[in-house]
Amino acid sequence: MENRFGRIIEEVKKAPVKRRCALVCPDEHTEKAALAAQEMGLIEAVFLTAGKGTGDFHFPSAMEAAREAVTGARERRYDMILKGNIDTAVLLKQVVNKDYGLLTGRLISHVALLDIPAYHKLAVLSDGGMVMYPGREELAGILENAVDVLHALGVEEPKVACLAAVEKGHERMPETVRAAALKKMNQEGLIRGCQVEGPISFDLAFSREAARVKGYDSPVAGDADLFLVPDFVSGNLLAKSLVHAGGARMAGFLSGTRVPVIVTSRSSSEEEKLYSIACSAWLAGRTVQSGGRHEDLGD
Repeated sequence: MENRFGRIIEEVKKAPVKRRCALVCPDEHTEKAALAAQEMGLIEAVFLTAGKGTGDFHFPSAMEAAREAVTGARERRYDMILKGNIDTAVLLKQVVNKDYGLLTGRLISHVALLDIPAYHKLAVLSDGGMVMYPGREELAGILENAVDVLHALGVEEPKVACLAAVEKGHERMPETVRAAALKKMNQEGLIRGCQVEGPISFDLAFSREAARVKGYDSPVAGDADLFLVPDFVSGNLLAKSLVHAGGARMAGFLSGTRVPVIVTSRSSSEEEKLYSIACSAWLAGRTVQSGGRHEDLGD
């Protein structure tokens, strides 16, 4: 199977300036991934340790290590942040600090890049790691962040599948109503830089044959670049199912922050961490053009 992250890795290797990655409280897997990425010429790793242990910089507590990573990223001493053995909430508290954090005025969401063996291209899934139960406006923000990532990856007009269990709006299935609203916003020019379809089920978004059999006619069917999930639970389940049962390779990071923040699970493989580092380094080396701006219509 072709590794679609390979192109990104090779492009990052060519960069004349290596992006500095602040690794907060390294554990065995994240340290190995960061060192492997450094040896491959992807990044310059900076180890921020806490408590017992040594590193490039040592701090009395995990909170202080996280603060150094965040303030350093704000001051452009670091280009990206990688979470190690630190509680995600502790790191995120520093990320969202109004005085010295990495807020941009946009919603912070999780973006997963998936190389799925049964799919014909690299795909994005969002949000299965940050925003639990988004309303319409939050979904528009999640969409905006993911579309910007796709633009940075060279996809000029991403095809967005707003996922639901059925293809028709139903008031007892609020995710279908929100999906239809996002499609309408796209048609009216309130969401730009992409083509939005929804509500649409995963099988139709994923498979042209399934769409043909069910008579579902849409340019997004079987060719989605972004699988926009209705909530955290469905996104988390879908991503993990694709990885563990479908053999997909995955990279993930937070978007909507000043720099990419990698918050992979402690159970994530070293490979996933390496791909996340490579993709974050790629994005950190580019000014993401915002093509998915939207107007606030409330929920």
